Amino acid sequence: MMTEQLTTGTGLMSGMTTAAVVGLAAGVYYLTTRTGTSVESSAHWPKEKQSQPYTRRVQPKKRKIQLALNSLDDFVPLGNVEPVDDVVRFFTSRGNEFSVYSIDWEQESVVLVRPVDGTDLKDHPFFCEAQRRNAAEILSIPFSRLQDVADVIHPKVAHVQNVFVYMTGRCGSTLLARAIDATSVAQAANEPEPFSTISMAANRSRRSRQKKDFFLKSTAVLDEDKTVQLLRNAVTLLNYHLVMTDPLRRDVIMYKLKVDVLLIGDLMYRAFPYAKNIFLYRNGMECLESWAKLWLRSKAVYSLVRASVRLGLWRWAPMVPEHFRCFGDDAKFTDQADGSSTFYTVALWVGAMQRALELQKLHPEYFFHCLVYYGALARGREMSLCLLLKRLGLKWNPEEHEEEAEKMRELFLKDSQAGTFLSARTRKPGEKWTKPSSASWLGDWDRDYMSRVCGATGNIPGPDFIFPDTML
Repeated sequence: MMTEQLTTGTGLMSGMTTAAVVGLAAGVYYLTTRTGTSVESSAHWPKEKQSQPYTRRVQPKKRKIQLALNSLDDFVPLGNVEPVDDVVRFFTSRGNEFSVYSIDWEQESVVLVRPVDGTDLKDHPFFCEAQRRNAAEILSIPFSRLQDVADVIHPKVAHVQNVFVYMTGRCGSTLLARAIDATSVAQAANEPEPFSTISMAANRSRRSRQKKDFFLKSTAVLDEDKTVQLLRNAVTLLNYHLVMTDPLRRDVIMYKLKVDVLLIGDLMYRAFPYAKNIFLYRNGMECLESWAKLWLRSKAVYSLVRASVRLGLWRWAPMVPEHFRCFGDDAKFTDQADGSSTFYTVALWVGAMQRALELQKLHPEYFFHCLVYYGALARGREMSLCLLLKRLGLKWNPEEHEEEAEKMRELFLKDSQAGTFLSARTRKPGEKWTKPSSASWLGDWDRDYMSRVCGATGNIPGPDFIFPDTML
């Protein structure tokens, strides 16, 4: 009888857990796929190579949450295609209005967007989302014409010093970008997505060369020399837009990148040999808990998810985008992979740390000019920022720039991601940051789980790993 009761109880628990997981997945699916627009259009974007540059008016599709990388499919095309016969001349006169938005591998073109008049793309925490929400017109430049455009504007941005921020995620990088942009010595763009679009294509190309049975949808960019050139040209166009639209004409430009761009760090080194590089990271357990609180919002829900993973019921990762799961799909994690979203979240941190370590060994003089731990930003704030700028060779003294320092202090009091779905606690723009509860959601099982995934790298011993010479 007791055995029967235990079996029934376990079955009931499994059933309840499965039901909760399915319900949660359905909710996420609804939020990420629900779209709406006030304009109906039968027009579609071309799905084949385009040799003619063109512009077209657009209306952004309305989405609650967008997890996929930006693309032309984010917009409803309006009116007619307007061919651009002389794209060099066009860009010389109007190029400052457009910023690089995405790469279209089917059209073999770079896609740029012009926002609605009067829009400041930096008002939103994420540059990529501001572009998508406020787009009024797109400009498509075929790869075959891109070099001509880059060459004509390069002299105007040749003096620009680029800084790239690589990171693990959930580590204060958005706050860092906004704080840097508050100074007069540098400006920052938070997560422009062409880097990730190129990163994912390069990653697929590399996997296709390693696995003969790996299906590659696009053959537009397979050659890494061309990938390096594409990166360089895309950044030239981005630099041009940011310098020309900045009232201060700040020529030190920081790009905070998504986690996946670490995968093409070797190509970034080739494309931008004189750039400065930062690696921002956080304790692995804290990172996992931050993601759990963001997506699940409730400790009870997380407990259900964790139970389903332990019971082997959650072997899938619904709606997890490619740029999030790219580290977990690496062959080195085959023995640890259980297909769950928990695994992909852990592998994201572990893979990012491992890749950062690999890049350091490849080019120690380049990776990294500054390593910053989340705690340094959370506690030191203004002092940490001054030290970071100093390590980058930039001079900024809060006592000499009181207005900027005050603006920065206000930023440190706010939730830097407020108003976006990436804020775990606030939904309205400008809301104040609130200290999270000290009660942890994680326990021994979570630490053991993460440690097992760390063990697959051979170099990252556990979630508490610290790089030498890190700002703590």
